[in-house]
Amino acid sequence: MPTGAEVLQALYGTWRFARLDRGAMRYFNLSHEGLWRSFWSAAFAYPLFILLILLRIDEETAANSSLLYILLVQTIAYIVGWAAFLLIVIEFCRWLGREEKGFEFIVAYNWWQVPQNAVLFVSGLLIKFILPATLGPSLDLVATVAILGGEWFIALVAIGAGAWIATSVVFIDIAIGSLVVMIATRLY
Repeated sequence: MPTGAEVLQALYGTWRFARLDRGAMRYFNLSHEGLWRSFWSAAFAYPLFILLILLRIDEETAANSSLLYILLVQTIAYIVGWAAFLLIVIEFCRWLGREEKGFEFIVAYNWWQVPQNAVLFVSGLLIKFILPATLGPSLDLVATVAILGGEWFIALVAIGAGAWIATSVVFIDIAIGSLVVMIATRLY
């Protein structure tokens, strides 16, 4: 498990990435141990993910399916989506001859998931309880574009293979995420 200092430093690194700081990688533990400890970010982001799922369940879905079943399906989807993306990115980076840079990307990407889920949760709260229904889709789009833009910048800096490669990484994430969400939501 990462130390509190390592977690704070990594989250500060994500903040630096959000501010488009090309030197943000220095805030992440890029060692072999740091790579494995970065997966703890999945546990830190998970409660926010679950709260977001609860916000997005509509009345029809809630009436037709058990909440426990929905949360179980979404938890499995969370794990599968996270793992599938990272495995494909490593293979993609290996194909590019940048496997080590791919592992560095994974460290930053993993930690990026914590603020990403926080942003999505806050926008979900605003959409559900504060904003008029007409503004909800716009806020959701803005939050998603900001998150994917940050991921693109992380890929650009961490992998260091140019804008097209960073764009490809984001499209891989979108494709896998969309597939996993589509399958998961069809199960309830």
